[in-house]
Amino acid sequence: MTAPLSDSEQDHALQQFIALARSDSEVRELIKQARNQDEVIDIAHERGFNFDSMALLRQWSQHTDFSQPTWMGWFNEDG
Repeated sequence: MTAPLSDSEQDHALQQFIALARSDSEVRELIKQARNQDEVIDIAHERGFNFDSMALLRQWSQHTDFSQPTWMGWFNEDG
């Protein structure tokens, strides 16, 4: 059994997942279709990125626009 990842390790995994989502349109569309954070986390886990909802919350706190789900703030798109 492996030890749980530290906050910094999870934050790093999330940053890598966000970078993938920005460069991979298929992953980006899956994220946009996600109904909740658990589905986003599942998408990440399926691709080998391990983080939990607290990592999402830490990332979300960096956004000033709280009118959108956490993951929508990852993309700088019009429309």
